[in-house]
Amino acid sequence: MSSPQKRSLRKMLVKRSINVVVTIFGIMTLNFALIHLMPGDPILNMVPRDPKLDPAVKESLIDKFNLDAGLLERYVTYMWKTITLDWGTSYSTMRPVWDVISYDMRWTILLIGTATFFTLIIGMAIGAMAAYRRGGAFDLVSTGTGLFFYGMPIFWFAMLLQEAFNSQLFGMNWWPQLPGGSYYDIVEYGPVFEWKLGLVLSVLEHLILPSLTLAIASFAGVALVMRGSLVDVMTDDYILTAKAKGLTDYQILRRHALPNGMPPMVALIAMSVAFIIGGAYQIEYVFNYPGIGYRTINAIWDLDFPILQFVVVVGGVAVVIANLLADIVLIYIDPRINLV
Repeated sequence: MSSPQKRSLRKMLVKRSINVVVTIFGIMTLNFALIHLMPGDPILNMVPRDPKLDPAVKESLIDKFNLDAGLLERYVTYMWKTITLDWGTSYSTMRPVWDVISYDMRWTILLIGTATFFTLIIGMAIGAMAAYRRGGAFDLVSTGTGLFFYGMPIFWFAMLLQEAFNSQLFGMNWWPQLPGGSYYDIVEYGPVFEWKLGLVLSVLEHLILPSLTLAIASFAGVALVMRGSLVDVMTDDYILTAKAKGLTDYQILRRHALPNGMPPMVALIAMSVAFIIGGAYQIEYVFNYPGIGYRTINAIWDLDFPILQFVVVVGGVAVVIANLLADIVLIYIDPRINLV
């Protein structure tokens, strides 16, 4: 890379970094506003609904969580604690937010990572085959099927799969049975996770339905972008040259079409992070999967503001950072991108 290109790259990175900081600040501010405008009193969810309850208990909780402070004071305190990674104490569990979320996060990362892997594999394979056989039966069926699952409410689709693989419908004894809830067999292995072969296999078995639901509901976007990108690439002159040299269709697709059709996929992968995270929240609740999404929905019912603030900020920051990384990767894999 020449010196002018390096200077342009540094300038672009500085501008994008400033945009990232401003966007994160906006996410934090909007997060505070939306959560603190929610109706209801979180104190009512912390104390027993007993008319004989000592008022001093309620006052102590108000002082502990600084709930009697003005909105501006709470906003400044919230921003400072967020910047210093002091996430506070959960209203519902009375434990530090990080201790509560850190355990849930590992299961959500496992679910999202697995679903994203299968989404990309299925979507890219179907999109490439549809582009190769464009206009044919496979192209029409795969595109229509993908759009059908993409438009289906993901929570409803999750319940359909849960019912289909968790019961022997119509007396079909040969139909495979898969766990329809939790993250492993807690009855057999206990509540504490340990690295045992049987427990790991139980985790993988319980992961099949949630990750499969997310992957099937998400692959259409990847497939359509891959198909559109390859259809454009397949009409370029160097593809015709490769055909004239006698290369097989598979060689042309693997060596020439796929590498040049990948740039749009990088941006799509970054954008799909938000969709998959949003879908994971619904999936976790349907499958009783104890990840961040399951914790978030319960926190909404409990008005557990510290948990909600953490989840929204971290989720928003993850999407912003993913898009920044996608921009950087695109620069290195596609030299045609203008850095100005």
